[in-house]
Amino acid sequence: MKKGKFVYLIFFMMDKRRLIFLGVFGLYHLSALIFTIIMESNKNDLSLLYSLFGKISLFKYGAFFGVALFAVEVVWTWRDSKNAEKEKEAMRHENNVLKAKVYDLVEAAKK
Repeated sequence: MKKGKFVYLIFFMMDKRRLIFLGVFGLYHLSALIFTIIMESNKNDLSLLYSLFGKISLFKYGAFFGVALFAVEVVWTWRDSKNAEKEKEAMRHENNVLKAKVYDLVEAAKK
């Protein structure tokens, strides 16, 4: 079975820590979606809403957890981008050095 480029990029270009983190991030969003669907289906049940009002601090912690996950992803992506830029510059420099060596060999062969 042949894997596409997208599958290759997801599973082989990312390290295990990143995949685990994105799994947790996705699980957080999935649980938020399920919670909102449950709340919407029980919107006429005021006793459920009043019982949730007593647990509002848990919602603040959950929202803070989501913001923290988002911040971690932003920082992680920024660091990956910075590292990729450094690696690209190193490859460009190595390519220029190799070109200079080939040029020197060609010039030496002409003499």
